[in-house]
Amino acid sequence: MSSTNTESILLGEDLTIGEIWQASQHPERIDLGNSQIQRIKTCRSTLDRINKKEEPVYGVSTGFGHLENKWIPPEKQSQLQINLLRSHAIATGDQIPEKITHIAMILLANSLAKGHSGIRLSTLKRIIFFIKHQIIPITYTIGSLGASGDLAPLAHLALGFIGEGDVSYQGRRYSGEEILEELDLSPLELKAKEGLALINGTHFITAYATNLLHQTKSLLKCSLLASALSIESLRATDTPFRLEIGQLRSHPGHLTISNIMQQILDGSQIISSHKDPRIDHKTQDAYAFRCIPQVMGAIWDALAYLERVVRIEINSVTDNPLVFPASDEIISGGNFHAEPLGFPLETSCLALIELANITEARVSRLVSPFTPELPAFLANKPGIESGYMIAHYTVAALVNKLRGLAHPNITDNIPVSGNQEDHVSMAMNTAVRSDEIFKLVKEVVLFELMMAIRGLNLVDHQSSSSILEEVIEHVNNSIPFERSDHVIHHTLTAFKDLYQTGKFEEIFDRYIDFPQDFGI
Repeated sequence: MSSTNTESILLGEDLTIGEIWQASQHPERIDLGNSQIQRIKTCRSTLDRINKKEEPVYGVSTGFGHLENKWIPPEKQSQLQINLLRSHAIATGDQIPEKITHIAMILLANSLAKGHSGIRLSTLKRIIFFIKHQIIPITYTIGSLGASGDLAPLAHLALGFIGEGDVSYQGRRYSGEEILEELDLSPLELKAKEGLALINGTHFITAYATNLLHQTKSLLKCSLLASALSIESLRATDTPFRLEIGQLRSHPGHLTISNIMQQILDGSQIISSHKDPRIDHKTQDAYAFRCIPQVMGAIWDALAYLERVVRIEINSVTDNPLVFPASDEIISGGNFHAEPLGFPLETSCLALIELANITEARVSRLVSPFTPELPAFLANKPGIESGYMIAHYTVAALVNKLRGLAHPNITDNIPVSGNQEDHVSMAMNTAVRSDEIFKLVKEVVLFELMMAIRGLNLVDHQSSSSILEEVIEHVNNSIPFERSDHVIHHTLTAFKDLYQTGKFEEIFDRYIDFPQDFGI
């Protein structure tokens, strides 16, 4: 489905990544259609009917994991679900950011609304109430193995729904009992299978992946602006972005990046000023400039892989067992296993680290004392001033830290639950790691942006392209240019603040035709 900014976003329908993001920004638009309501009711009726036969059904009338053969009589099945949440809510580490938890709740509700999880409509409506009122259960980053779903963090989430966990609401932390009293809600009593349905999915991993895709599009725009400004500062050529080069290889990302870079540099008098071989004796540039389409294109294609998988995952049912009303069956499987997410998330982590690597290579040239186009170390008076020499040290330290985060979690496996769950994906750790990687890479990109603009400010130069001139003007109007040595930390902080305003992306979007999706 597609929706405007005023249309309802119907849970249980096939939603786009953009619609999931819109739902997190405008939760009041979330709704359930009549067909979804009927599916949920039919699914629950099927589960209740099968459960009355008093035959062992995993997670409904049995224990969990290695306790799968322990029979639970009907009168104790509600307690089984409460005990499940209490015993599984043992995550630790940092608190998961509220925006991630909010997205995870939306993904959970969308999965449950598909009508194969067996929950009651009243239970789903409690989740939707939390989403719409932005009541965010408190949960933690470490505990999920990315198989059997995100059990531990989702258990903390589910405790919030029944009034036992802690939640954040309107900037204040409440206990479960307090939030029920504050909002005049009755305690939610779980019935057979409902606790398992709430915690047996990949919703936190998918939420991190969804957020990563959204954030990375903005960062790539800033990175491409920064790389273009470095090209201008160091008088590199735009020849590598010619489409006929990319067409001989035909990788989608390569062609996309070449097209964008051509748009960014279009009309630059700096580029045209050194095209004459009698003036510019360089026959070709270093790889960090010449291979931007190949490297950034590969990064683009890696993110397209993640985007394709997330599109599928946000519309999937990933708990266990699954209810199939049409065949009157409850079937146990392994849709909770996050291996399909783990691979593209690992690839995206490596892609972002590689973005930092090629960015550092350009930063190194911006400060190099052997670069004739700019003063050594971007100092106004090299020697008496150090300029941005140590700024490069910080970039190197950031990249070193990123390389330490490159090890893939997905290659590890630790069997659990008495060896019943003998292969796990560890994709939740990858998801959390991807957020840390993104933040570090963003800093590296902002260093290049800051230093490339400084390079242009230090020397006389002709006009750049319209978009780059506007970026330079916006920066210089917002952050006073200090020609001599100064506390660079303050300047970097100002660039971070400027990035958070979204102004760089706004300028970019006014000039550049940027594809809506990576998977073009």
